[in-house]
Amino acid sequence: MIRKVIKVVGSAWGQRIAILAVVFIVMAIAQPVFFSAGNVRDILFAISVTGIMSCGMLFTVLVGGLDLSVGSMAAVAAGLAFTIARTNGFSDAYFVLGAIVALLLCLILGWINGFFVTKFGIPAFVVTLAMKYILYGSVFFMVGQSYIYSPTNGLIYDVGSANPLGIPIPVYILVVIVLICAFVLAKTTFGRKLYAIGGNSKVADLAGINSIQNTRVAYMISSVLAGLAGIVLATMNGQSEPRTGLGYEANVLLAMIVGGINLAGGEGGVPGAVFGALFVGIIRNIMLLLSVSNEYQSLVQGIIIVAAMLLNAYARRFAAGEFRTKTGKAKG
Repeated sequence: MIRKVIKVVGSAWGQRIAILAVVFIVMAIAQPVFFSAGNVRDILFAISVTGIMSCGMLFTVLVGGLDLSVGSMAAVAAGLAFTIARTNGFSDAYFVLGAIVALLLCLILGWINGFFVTKFGIPAFVVTLAMKYILYGSVFFMVGQSYIYSPTNGLIYDVGSANPLGIPIPVYILVVIVLICAFVLAKTTFGRKLYAIGGNSKVADLAGINSIQNTRVAYMISSVLAGLAGIVLATMNGQSEPRTGLGYEANVLLAMIVGGINLAGGEGGVPGAVFGALFVGIIRNIMLLLSVSNEYQSLVQGIIIVAAMLLNAYARRFAAGEFRTKTGKAKG
């Protein structure tokens, strides 16, 4: 029995669930309002954007890459979609058209990221970091320095504010994206190719897998989902502005680390990415409830990153049997 408990707690998911359980117990004592229906809805509402972006960036991380342009991609998509909608009276049809055009632009920009990474061998963080600054600069030329406010009715308002069955629409969008991404990675040939490329791209090429083409597609998926997240975020805020999505790349990276996604590639999945986004959202909500200042919030984020990395390293070593004796029993 003890060995089974040690095995569960020693696993990556066992550790995550245990930590989450501790957080829930502490909050049940310190802030009972944490478990209120309204607060739970607020948490789900807040993590929807990070969750969508995390699902997208997961594709690039699996091939051993990274996408630091997700926040700026969100800003461009939101700015373009709202600009097209505003110039046509914010009608539902033109909002949909604007969203489609914005996502097509993100598709192209994602291909450009993948092209420079695969064609010239430039590190992904350099390419996407450059894209981040280019896009944030471009948003100012697109929408200027002013805010674009959405109306308080129509499709834009409904996407960001409606709560069918008591659940915000952005949460439904997140669930759909999660299911699609999970299916693609777990049940399709394309998904298996991404894991193979991240594990060893040279071996994947020898096996007949086109690592260049599949890597570019991964960046395109990341950019499109970042753009979708940006549009959703703008509807939630009721406005689009040049800095929409600023800082979200850090939130997504934190979600990746907490979710146990191997940033070296080839290891991880949608459940981990979603758990990471949920955990980050819960911690942020807790800090707001406890009125923690921004300075201490940054400190907490840093501690979480270090702790998550240590726990992930421990879980991998535990899975490899490094903490077992020759008889097969866990040490200690």
